[in-house]
Amino acid sequence: MLQNKFEMPLDLVVKSSKIFSLYFYLIFIFSIISIFISSLSLSVQLLLLVLLFVVAVLTFKKQNLNKVTSLKLSGTDEWEIEINNKERYAVELYGECIVTYFLIWLNFTTSNSFGRKKVFHVLLLPDSADKDLLRQLRVRLRFLSSPKVEAEV
Repeated sequence: MLQNKFEMPLDLVVKSSKIFSLYFYLIFIFSIISIFISSLSLSVQLLLLVLLFVVAVLTFKKQNLNKVTSLKLSGTDEWEIEINNKERYAVELYGECIVTYFLIWLNFTTSNSFGRKKVFHVLLLPDSADKDLLRQLRVRLRFLSSPKVEAEV
């Protein structure tokens, strides 16, 4: 008997998005331009420039620290994520998620052995993964969010 695609596991390899990187680079460049266009004194402009560089470096370091590299959904609707190709976590969907044609924003949470919760956010853009796998993920998320009606006996 053939398996339905919804019963098969979904293994999604997450790549870094060029669209997202371009967005950050443009914000950085426009911020630099706006600092020097303003009528502030040179010392304030230099202070803002240094502050902008520090924020940019810290943002890029944080992006690579807990980077989700793989997302798996089993046939029984159990989620698993992989961080930096090293650590794997069994997670569950948490809070609000946004699913549109252009982007998918998922929030996951997991508890460690001490009872602390760890939250992971995943942003998937069209160039973050294979188009067919993203389509399958969107469809499965739509079916996960729909209320399950149990047959009355």
